[in-house]
Amino acid sequence: MRKKPDKLVLENIKKLFLLAKKEVRERPWLAKRYVADARKIAKRQNLSLKKYRRKFCRKCGIYFVPGENCRVRISKGKISIKCLYCNNYVRYKFEKSKRR
Repeated sequence: MRKKPDKLVLENIKKLFLLAKKEVRERPWLAKRYVADARKIAKRQNLSLKKYRRKFCRKCGIYFVPGENCRVRISKGKISIKCLYCNNYVRYKFEKSKRR
């Protein structure tokens, strides 16, 4: 059972993802390290990274910047994200908004 997350831990994870976002263009290896550290903290504390799940590659750990290191396609109610470093595909379902 997941425990209630500590504010300091959540703040550290958020800070690591912000640092990864800043560094991904100049130093992708450092951004990769920040994501790995954030994942390690979350794993140690038994926390879910649901909020950040689509922002990094689960296989190689690189922070996604659409158009630079990942390709995003939308078709038939699915979002396909391809990592250009490791060629890993991830697909997510999404529902189109219904107009009334």
